[in-house]
Amino acid sequence: MTYSDSIMTLLELNSRQAALSAFYTGIALQPEFAFINTDDPNLAMFERVGGKAITWHGLNDTLIPFPGTINYYNKVIHQMGGSLPRVQNFWKLYLVSGAGHGTANGTSNPSANPPAVAAGQLYALLTAWVENGVAPGRIDLQTPAGMPAKSRPICVYPQKARYVSGDPNVSTSWTCS
Repeated sequence: MTYSDSIMTLLELNSRQAALSAFYTGIALQPEFAFINTDDPNLAMFERVGGKAITWHGLNDTLIPFPGTINYYNKVIHQMGGSLPRVQNFWKLYLVSGAGHGTANGTSNPSANPPAVAAGQLYALLTAWVENGVAPGRIDLQTPAGMPAKSRPICVYPQKARYVSGDPNVSTSWTCS
């Protein structure tokens, strides 16, 4: 075994030990956080008590890859009898093109100005859903103030925004399908 092989073996062992340590620390802390489990797809109790949720995930998120959110959503659908309409009665998922991890601009280009979720926009939709029974559907996003004007829809997953015709910088040129 070469010196570099020995170093790599030690690093791999240390990584495994660190991962196991983090895992067991998480297990030990479960009682402190009311045994919350963010990967359990059984949301039947949330549905039963009338819970409503809106989730958005930036497609350019470099910290939490969006396929994990899609995977979890699909697991929830499967757990809830394979019924997408049932899940969408209490949970809407939106994938936001161009958005990063909690940021409007998920690119390395500071001049990019993708349409973004505005402060309070989803909260207002959630409030309307909970208090008035108005479930959100297509949501039109705008670019942040001070940037060239663009708008684009985000669609309830699994629908996607598809360009129809007209100015691609205007949300009316897009449809959800």
